Amino acid sequence: MDQGPIRVLLVDDEESFVRVVALGLREEFGYDVTTASNGKEAIDLLRSSRQGFDVMVLDYMMPGVNGLDVLRWMHEDKNETPTFMLTAAGSETVAVEAMKLGAYDYCRKEQVDIQHLANLIKATHERHVLRVTRAIEEERAREILLNNEATDKVRDVINAITPTLNSALATISADFETRGEGILAKLSPEERRELRAMIQGVQGQVGKLEAGIRGLLAIYQLVYVRYSEAKELERIKMEFEASTNQASQN
Repeated sequence: MDQGPIRVLLVDDEESFVRVVALGLREEFGYDVTTASNGKEAIDLLRSSRQGFDVMVLDYMMPGVNGLDVLRWMHEDKNETPTFMLTAAGSETVAVEAMKLGAYDYCRKEQVDIQHLANLIKATHERHVLRVTRAIEEERAREILLNNEATDKVRDVINAITPTLNSALATISADFETRGEGILAKLSPEERRELRAMIQGVQGQVGKLEAGIRGLLAIYQLVYVRYSEAKELERIKMEFEASTNQASQN
């Protein structure tokens, strides 16, 4: 699926460098490049951009708010735009600090050409996509595990309740059978009809209760794992309605 051009935020206070690099990235590699001339402007763009950026190329040495300051703000704001830092020769300490603050990589500025920069942008973007995909898969696995554990607990509760419910229903049914005829014999024909109708109503409501419990368990499982298949929801609804209709007819 085509996701469109890679969106790049290029942050550097050297106007000529920014102009040449942005032009090359756009025309030679088709990147969608936004530029910022200082750290404060970069933060404003990161904060206000609706789409965000796929990669930020961030110069370290800028007046006022430097590259490390931008990374510190991103860390505090939990902004996860993948970034690599441009540093000067002899700035290994800065590069290490940048990596600690979440930068994906760094490159010495004097060694950068358009091809190399384009390759770094692509590699950084791909690493970020891979990292996000892996995080989603791990979260999904955790959700499935939690769902299985929670569902087992709910099933244990229902299994504990069901024998009691069945026992109560069996007792009621046995009382109807053993004492029902004697009770019915004492009643008038009209009263017998009313009692039978009442008994049938109770049995129908019990059937609806059982169907409702099964339906709620199925919906619980569905919602807990954030499963959004409309057809599956409709199937549960239809099964519940069929069960309750059958219980009403008995």
